[in-house]
Formats: sequence, structure tokens, C-alpha cells
Amino acid sequence: MIRHLRLFWLFAKLSIQDDTAYRAEFWSRLLMTFYWFLGVAAGLWVIFSNTETVSGWTLDQVIVLVGTFHIVGGVVRAVLAPNFQRFVEEVQSGTLDFLLTKPASGQFLASFRRIAVPQLVESAMGLGLATIGVVRAAGTFDAAQVAAYLFALACGLVILYSFWLAMITLVFWFVRIENVTQIFWSLFEAARFPLDIYPGWLRALVSYIIPVAVITTFPAQGFVTGHSWAGLAGFAAAAAAALASASLFWRRGVSSYTSASS
Repeated sequence: MIRHLRLFWLFAKLSIQDDTAYRAEFWSRLLMTFYWFLGVAAGLWVIFSNTETVSGWTLDQVIVLVGTFHIVGGVVRAVLAPNFQRFVEEVQSGTLDFLLTKPASGQFLASFRRIAVPQLVESAMGLGLATIGVVRAAGTFDAAQVAAYLFALACGLVILYSFWLAMITLVFWFVRIENVTQIFWSLFEAARFPLDIYPGWLRALVSYIIPVAVITTFPAQGFVTGHSWAGLAGFAAAAAAALASASLFWRRGVSSYTSASS
């Protein structure tokens, strides 16, 4: 574990150096993220200037949800998307040997060797937005409430990571999986809105089949109303089971990999 944490810190430093080498692009990405949040604020203003609640969710609760969505979205765009896209290209070209032969976990290297630092600004802004929503709704929050929210958010990220790892592992058997990832991105936008607004079949789809909405709705809802210990325990168990299953599927995929040198 310590070794992998050191590797992650090294990857982070190298990524920062790479991203800041092109300063104009770096600052333009930050500016685009800022304008993106202005668009989100404008959308919320339009919706709640005409209604007080959306499927029982108040403005403050939706602010927390949208903030949580952007925390997750920032992590996805900064870590998962660039690394898994590179991994798919290496499998398709047969050059994954260079990763698998390194003295470290292939799954870890495939998942975390590159971090798009400017995209993490989206996560930072999302955290600030979620904080504003809680302060508006409850006036204050204690350390236990924050810890429960962060724990639920971490579990949600583990579930999302596990799902995407299993999804891109399919590239070991199928040449083109771009359509699968596009479906994920389309459904990921569903996590921006309260889960309660969707019909039953779609709610089940984005909660259990492609779990994109529950990873934001559960932490956000609990941040305002409070998480139960039973709910947190169940969410943690689901995250652990998802990670174990995805890792097992990954090892099965690697065992069937035929490299360029085979």
C-alpha cells in the first residue's frame, strides 16, 4: 500500500509538471471550468425561479447534489478517462506489455499513471458548491456529518471505478468498445439530477445496472439529512464487492491478453 501511494504521488508530480508546461492551455482549461459553473448556476436559477421543489428536493439539496456530481465528474475526467482511454489504445495496439512487465500492479498502473490536473479544479469547485448548499440548508455541519459524506463519496467513487474497470476490461475480447463508453458518458449525466425524478425502470438502470446516479444521490442526500450507519455500511459493502469483482474480471482479462510479441 505504501509503495503504491508513493507511486501515485510520483505520478501526480509528473502530471503537474506536464500540465503546467503549457501554461496557456492550463489556464484556458481552468477558465472553461469556471464558465461551466456559471452555466450550472444559471440553470439552477431558471429552474427554481419557477418552482420551490423538484420531486421533493429543495434548491439547497439540489445545490449539494450538483456539487457532488461535479466532484465525481472532476475525478472521472482527471483520472479515470485519460488512463482508461490510454489503456484501451495499448491493448488494441498490442503494446500493453510495457505496462504489465513493470514491477508494480498492472491494474494500479493502468488506472492512475496519468492525472489531468486542470480537471481537478472541477472537483474543488464542486466541493465548494456542496458546502454552500449544506450551509444554506442546515446553517452548519459537524465533523461527523462531513466524515460520513466523504466516506459515502469515497464508496461511490470506488463503485464507479469498479464499473468502469470492468467495462474497459472487455477490450481484451472485443476490438472496439467506444460505443460502450459513450453509453456510459450519456448515462453519467443522469447523476446531475435527483434520482427521484426518473421513472422506476430508469431509476433501477442508473442505480444497479450502470450505477451512475446512486453514487451522487446517496452522499448528497445524506449530507443534508444525515446518513444512517446501516446505510453507510451497506454502501461500503457494495463498494467492496464491486471492487473485488472488477479486479477478478481484470485478472481474467489479462490472462487472455495476446501481446504484440506473442
